[in-house]
Amino acid sequence: MTDGVRRSAPVWRVTLAADALSHVALAQALEDICEAISSFEVAPDGSWRIDGVTTTEPDRGELATRLALAAASVGRPPPAVHVEKLPATDWLAENRRAFPPLRVGRCFIFGSHFTGRPPAGMIAIALDASIAFGTGEHATTRGCLLALEAMARRRRIGRALDLGCGSGILAIVAARLWARPVIAADIDADAVRIARENARRNRVGRLVRALASNGVGHLRARCRYDLIVANILARPLCRLARGIARATRPGGTVILSGLLAAQEPEVLAAYRQRRLRLRRRIALSGWHTLVLQRGRSATRG
Repeated sequence: MTDGVRRSAPVWRVTLAADALSHVALAQALEDICEAISSFEVAPDGSWRIDGVTTTEPDRGELATRLALAAASVGRPPPAVHVEKLPATDWLAENRRAFPPLRVGRCFIFGSHFTGRPPAGMIAIALDASIAFGTGEHATTRGCLLALEAMARRRRIGRALDLGCGSGILAIVAARLWARPVIAADIDADAVRIARENARRNRVGRLVRALASNGVGHLRARCRYDLIVANILARPLCRLARGIARATRPGGTVILSGLLAAQEPEVLAAYRQRRLRLRRRIALSGWHTLVLQRGRSATRG
């Protein structure tokens, strides 16, 4: 295996409950502790369960601190956490089997355990749960997928950037929709590797170039994009506003996600300062995806 937990290794499972507003932040808080993370909506009321597994027994104090800070960042109390040692098993494979095929617009997303045939006319995306975020089940990813599909019906693009690519799902879908080059960038080396593997698996390896980058400034100088997608979190989106605006061609589109409804005014203000105008809003389960367009005139620093 190239990612996740190796077969026959003893593992510890970290389990906690979350809600629609907290589960992304809590799952991200486990990234430096667990080698495989999965999150699933377990009830129509927005209840989520997060499972993380690691081959190293987690430090309970560090775990509690990380989760408390993550919960506080979205206005939630610290979650109750259960840690248990499990028998040796391929836990990542168990997570993958629990990941059912998912339809989002014209996209049909499925794991390697799926033995059926993707529906005719759908964009079939093969993607396994892994340590990189992004399998399409969260409202932020779904919002981006719907925005990409709607945009593809209206216009063509030249070059695209998926900033904070995670698993690479958005870069892969963009490459499939437009058959044009896409840069998939992430600060995390594991995410870059997994995005590259997923692009090859979905036969867009020649179009999707996965790179390690901390923001837009670390990418090639003077490169401009017709489309930039950034599914991150509200505060990083605000910090990246200047770089994203400069990297967007006049008339180009920026899709932002990872922000709660209450965080939209702050994020939108940061981009309006850079002359990016709101064209569409997609609201799903308390999360907003914003589709912005850069004006034709020059963007000031």
